[in-house]
Amino acid sequence: MSGPPKITLNELKKHMQLFLDFPHVEELIETQLQETVQEILLTKAQNGGRNPVDVLHDYINAGENWEMRLGIVVGFTQGSIEKLKRVFAALCPGRSWNEVKTNTCLQHRMVQWIVNPFEADVYIPPFLQASFSLPGNWVDLLQNKDYIQGVVRSKLQAKYAVWIGNELESQIKNVIENSGYGTQKGKVEIVDNKEVDVVVPDTDNPRILIMASYQLTTSSSQSSKANEQMRMYRKVQEYRDSRGQRKSPDIKFINVIDGGGWLARLNDLETMWKGCDYCFALANVGDLKDVLDYVMNPSKF
Repeated sequence: MSGPPKITLNELKKHMQLFLDFPHVEELIETQLQETVQEILLTKAQNGGRNPVDVLHDYINAGENWEMRLGIVVGFTQGSIEKLKRVFAALCPGRSWNEVKTNTCLQHRMVQWIVNPFEADVYIPPFLQASFSLPGNWVDLLQNKDYIQGVVRSKLQAKYAVWIGNELESQIKNVIENSGYGTQKGKVEIVDNKEVDVVVPDTDNPRILIMASYQLTTSSSQSSKANEQMRMYRKVQEYRDSRGQRKSPDIKFINVIDGGGWLARLNDLETMWKGCDYCFALANVGDLKDVLDYVMNPSKF
């Protein structure tokens, strides 16, 4: 029995979508956006015409999202958190960056430099000092809800991409579990203990390995990902070539891939298509059921 056919690369492209429509994710990210904005918005009561150093110190140190608050302030300048860490090492030699979160004196020292970068008592390159100059209206910007909302939305992009990817995995798991098979996520020995997004039925007895990838925009990391998954597929092929001696069951490697970022990098997309036994997009992932039955229960096929 030859099993279900693998779709062609052109068929895969026809099934793929620029964007995936997951209303639940959109609602979650919007809720988190609004909650974060309310939490980190500087109120007039917190400002009150106080000393700028005290205002900024209290703002950064006010509850959760310490790093995001600091990131927003640094975002007003041409500096970066990584450069600020180097400045902190010069201002507070021998102290760990992690101490800034809990040590009020270290926080105040750092904030004082951010407000007055040209007044350091240790050498900081003048170019770097100028890079961290805050705009004159930074207090107003921290009180501007529309501005803060835009900044927070930008900082949530990475989390949004992760949530979309997680939802794609959930859709795959739904097809599998509704077909009567178990799923698990975790490291699989056959592919050198790489983590596999969806394993059927479990990581101890893998029969089907599924990697899911949604890419909204293009990234150089796509080539690395495509090549890494090709290496994983070759490990599965090597296992299959030698399994006859061990009388072990067959294993299939599947890619579920979607999004405009992959459609814009056709060479990487082709590598992903080649590097698997079967390939699906979200629109036709329901066809996965035929592969499940073929591998797990051939009598049903």
